[in-house]
Amino acid sequence: MLKFDLGGSNSTTPPAEETKMRHLDCQSVSVLAEKPPQMAAPRTRDLEYAGAGFPASSPNGSAPQAEMDRGWRPWKVVIGSFCLSVAVYGLLSTVGLFQTYWKEHMLKQYTDSEISWIISMFGFLNCFIAAPAGIVFDRYGSRWVLAVSSMIYLASFVGLAFSSTYSELMGCMVVAGVSSATITTVAFAVLSHWFKKKAGLATGCVTVSAALGGIFFSVALQGLFGRLQWRDAALILTLVLAVFVTLGNLLVETNLPPRHTTQGEERAAGETESSRTACGTWQSILEIVKTPKFWLVTYAVFAYELVLFVQWGSIPSYAVATNFGENQFYLMMSYNIGASFGRILPPLVSDRLLGPLNTTIAMNVFTLAVVLTIWLPAGANSIGMLYLVVVLMGIGTGSFVPLGVACIGALCKPQDMGKWLGFTYAISGFATLIGNPATGEILAKYGSDGLVAFLAAILASGLISIGILRWHCNGRRWLAIGKI
Repeated sequence: MLKFDLGGSNSTTPPAEETKMRHLDCQSVSVLAEKPPQMAAPRTRDLEYAGAGFPASSPNGSAPQAEMDRGWRPWKVVIGSFCLSVAVYGLLSTVGLFQTYWKEHMLKQYTDSEISWIISMFGFLNCFIAAPAGIVFDRYGSRWVLAVSSMIYLASFVGLAFSSTYSELMGCMVVAGVSSATITTVAFAVLSHWFKKKAGLATGCVTVSAALGGIFFSVALQGLFGRLQWRDAALILTLVLAVFVTLGNLLVETNLPPRHTTQGEERAAGETESSRTACGTWQSILEIVKTPKFWLVTYAVFAYELVLFVQWGSIPSYAVATNFGENQFYLMMSYNIGASFGRILPPLVSDRLLGPLNTTIAMNVFTLAVVLTIWLPAGANSIGMLYLVVVLMGIGTGSFVPLGVACIGALCKPQDMGKWLGFTYAISGFATLIGNPATGEILAKYGSDGLVAFLAAILASGLISIGILRWHCNGRRWLAIGKI
């Protein structure tokens, strides 16, 4: 680790002057300005090495930073992020079950497409509000931001238990979507504070929560909806969510504490304009959105989120449309079993062999091949073939979330991860808004084959975008072999 002399025995400053300098406050910056330029740089360099995985003093002068990828603390954070993600994405992956329940019991007068807007609003706001949530996280850290958003999130499901009309259900899902945005943004962005070499594996361990949570909630909701009234079932669900959210709040912590220095202190430390704006100013945001890589990765994530959300919402509806409706709970469970493997194995390959961009391209090709060679020609022919399709699609689409986060992390600095992740998913959130309603309309007008063809087209466009991003990151070369 590089060390910098901040004015010890080896300093060239005379003893009397050195003593005088030690008693200066932040307003007396004129004396500090007379020091040699090299003595004003340590804090910036120190912070850079902390972000690269070496222990260093924190930006606000607190305790030294923990080393990345080492020790038990990073994996404690992974467990906490896992719990937070279960409470949001684990539940969100079973949205189709809510939709069919509401259609059968509470919203019989509404069409499937109209009901799907309730769930879509939840998913859309979860992504769209990620942009300001990322800025707040970069500026203030996780502790109080996460605690407040968690309480609001749980309150929305208490309200959901006492709701029965379309507008009431919609209102609760809007609140849940807004509050969950901070929860999931913190859960994923904080990983870049603790991991560098194992970032893909850590992200995969967190994102597998959506699949495992989907399996758990599929079984739980089947039992709750089949035995209890809506209010009792929703209140029990809220208690389960509270357990996961509480564990997440206790275990998650940041490794890049927020800075609260005055302008005079920043000048005295010689910090550059870019380091001062890294906490969420609009100047740094403009720098992000001007980058072609940002828009390429954002469209790829948009395409993958659209495919993923269509999968989550369409499996029960697709099963009903193809006369396999009695198997919808087990089809969702099978999909999430496949997604469990997709969220762990491809990120592991990314870390050790191929890199995030190469692995994402490989999984995109795999998923597109499943759609074109199995699902489109034979997916609706038998229940056995449909089970095969949902498992393989779970593996393919399940990998998109951890690999997408890994790709974003590879393009930015750890201290900017909240903004990159937030703005990418804010734009991609429109995919979750239109995905479920579009599924209903396509199934109604063009049948099951039309839905499958739509998924194939979206996957093809995502492949083009991520391919161009790889070309851009690889020195504008297509065929160069390497870990990218």
